[in-house]
Amino acid sequence: MYKYILGILSVIALAGCYKDKGNYTYKELNAVSISGIDSSYSLLQGARLQIKPVLAFSKDASGDTSKYRYEWLAIAKVGGVPLGDRYDLATTRDLDISVTLPPSKDYAVYYRVTDKATGVMFKYVFNLTVSIVISKGLLVLSDVNGQARLDMLSEYPKKYTMYTDVLGMLGSTVPRNGAPVDVAVVSTGYYLSTAAGTHKINTNTFGWLPTYSISYEFQSRMPENMIAQRLVTTFGGVLCYSDGNLYVYSQAYQLRYNLPVNYLAESKEYFKISRHMGVHNRYMIPIILYDETNHRFIRYTAPNSECSLMPEGTLFNYRDPSKDLLYMTWNTYSNGMLFALLKDRATNKVTLARVNASADVLRQNSYDEMAATDIDKARLFAVDPVNGYVFYAVGGKLYEYDVSLKTAKLMLDRPGSEITLLNNASDGLVVGFYQLAGPAETGGSWEKYTVPPVNGPLELKESYQGFGKIVSWITKSS
Repeated sequence: MYKYILGILSVIALAGCYKDKGNYTYKELNAVSISGIDSSYSLLQGARLQIKPVLAFSKDASGDTSKYRYEWLAIAKVGGVPLGDRYDLATTRDLDISVTLPPSKDYAVYYRVTDKATGVMFKYVFNLTVSIVISKGLLVLSDVNGQARLDMLSEYPKKYTMYTDVLGMLGSTVPRNGAPVDVAVVSTGYYLSTAAGTHKINTNTFGWLPTYSISYEFQSRMPENMIAQRLVTTFGGVLCYSDGNLYVYSQAYQLRYNLPVNYLAESKEYFKISRHMGVHNRYMIPIILYDETNHRFIRYTAPNSECSLMPEGTLFNYRDPSKDLLYMTWNTYSNGMLFALLKDRATNKVTLARVNASADVLRQNSYDEMAATDIDKARLFAVDPVNGYVFYAVGGKLYEYDVSLKTAKLMLDRPGSEITLLNNASDGLVVGFYQLAGPAETGGSWEKYTVPPVNGPLELKESYQGFGKIVSWITKSS
């Protein structure tokens, strides 16, 4: 009996299902197709970003934009994934904004279109890279009619784009009145030195605060307009040269700048040193200084508070009182060598002294007179770390001195110009020319050359114009 009842109930249930078939109405939703947006954009902060998406609606041909909600938002990427801060950009159909997102970052930008009637949302995602002109490139400090001007060869939007007076362009308030002195990057930051003093500048914006004066990095009290003529990164810290004195900032030992270290304990005296130093930034080697008061070489080891005398020499006297130092540098030539050019005050003859200097070696290598054209008139020098050539500039002429052959060769001659800059980059020799007839605002050029062996002609690698009288430059990598 039970089986009969169960069968009847099953038939009734099947009949109910059959009768309900077709009672549901299925309506296709309005789909939104988004196109007309690139997969990625790369812009400078402050640049205008305009995007006009192409929207296609599967069930709405009215074109009534009021039926939809629009949203543009950006999420900062962390390790390539959008996990950072969120920034709302706009709530309009098209995007037309000035990009104010924090620079030097990548963002995932979402464009969302929501159908108000159904609440269904459609989206398009693309990448946005925001940079600033000072993110990466070359900073070039020039003299323009006695005033400092900082220009930049920026890698944005393409390498290299020239931006003149980048501090003025960014609205920086860093003091920069008067003549330029130096622009430097050391382990403690970026610094601009002019007649108005030496000041750190914000890495990302070049913004400035009064406490950015280098004097605030001293333990001892210093003038707020203190000028550092040179800042040099050394092993574990920074050397600050100012008006013949040397100050040491030791990050390794957490010691701020304090009293000058150009002090000799044996005689209990301070002495004035040259701005030229034999120093390396990665190895613990003795720093060689030149005492201009007593005309002698001096040795210093950081972070000591005093210097010591050099040992007795085998080829020349480290304490020869008849000579003045013209130039000194240390580089990686021959596993580490000090080059020093000394000028005899009585005869004007110039002598080149070379010293093998490394962590465990301090040995005089050579000491020879330089029978080189107009070497006594030179004021700018550089030493090639690969071939050991000594370069020097006289007016618009650049000479190369071969230490082995003891001969000088004219490498560049630019009549009507003056060489105002001469130093080494990691991949060549940098020369700054300035046209004497001006114009003062654009008469300078920055040029980089490859130095071939066997006294081959210099090979021009890069050349950029439009500067003032160039006095200093650095690479900005972040």
